Amino acid sequence: MEKTRSDAKISGSGAISGGVYDTIKISGSGTINSDIDCIVLKTSGSSRIEGNIVSKEIKVSGSSIMKGTVKAEEVRISGSAEIENDLEGDKIEISGGSKMGNDVTAKYLKVSGGSEIDGSLYGEEINISGSLKIKKDCEVERFIASGTFSIEGLLNAGEIEIVLFGKSRAKEVGGENITVRISDWSNSIISKVIKSVFPMRTELLTEAIEGDNIYLEATVAKVVRGNNVTIGKDCYIEKVEYREQINIIDGGIVKEKVKI
Repeated sequence: MEKTRSDAKISGSGAISGGVYDTIKISGSGTINSDIDCIVLKTSGSSRIEGNIVSKEIKVSGSSIMKGTVKAEEVRISGSAEIENDLEGDKIEISGGSKMGNDVTAKYLKVSGGSEIDGSLYGEEINISGSLKIKKDCEVERFIASGTFSIEGLLNAGEIEIVLFGKSRAKEVGGENITVRISDWSNSIISKVIKSVFPMRTELLTEAIEGDNIYLEATVAKVVRGNNVTIGKDCYIEKVEYREQINIIDGGIVKEKVKI
C-alpha cells in the first residue's frame, strides 16, 4: 500500500525531516535532513538537502545543494544547483548554473546556461547552447552543440552536429556522422570587432576523430579516420586515414593522407 503523501512548505527559515511527500516548496532558507520521495520539489530560495531525492518533477530557481543521488522524470534548473552525487532524469533543462559531482544520465539534456559534470554524461539527446564541461566521457545517441564544451575524455555519439562559437575541446571524438561547422555569427562584423578587442579562436581541439561520414571546419587534430572525409576551412589535420574518399576544400590543411 502506498504511503499517504502530504505537502511541506518552508517560506522563512526552517527544516523538515525526510519522508514521503506530495509537494515540497522552499521559498526561504530550508533544510531537508534525509531522503525524500515526492511528486514535486520546488525551491526558489536557498535549500540544502542532505539525503537522496526521488521525484517526478524538480524545479530550482534559487540556490540549492543536494548531497545525495537525484532521480526525477523532469529537472529544471534556472538558478544555481550543486548535486554532489549521480543525477538521473528523463528530461533535464539547465538555463542557470549547475555543478554535478558524479555521473549524469538523461534521455534529453538541454544546457543553455553553464554546467560542470565531474563524472561522465550518458543519454539519448544532448543539446548545448551554453557552456558544458565534462571531466570524463560523454556517450550519447545524438550530440548537438552551438555553445562551447570541454570534454576531458571521449565524445561518442551516433550523430554529432557541432556549430562552433569560440573554442571547444574533446580528447577524442567518435561517431557515425560527424559535422563540425563555424557559426555564421563568427564571420559577422560584430564578431570580428569583438575578436579584435578580445582575441578568441573559433576551433575544435582534439587528438583524434573517427567516424563514417566526417565534415570538418576549424578543427585541429592529430588524426582523422573515416570512410568519407571532408576537410574544410581553418582545419589543420596532421594525418587523415580514409577508406573511400577525401575532399580538402576552402584552404583546409592536411599534412598526410593515407588510404586504408
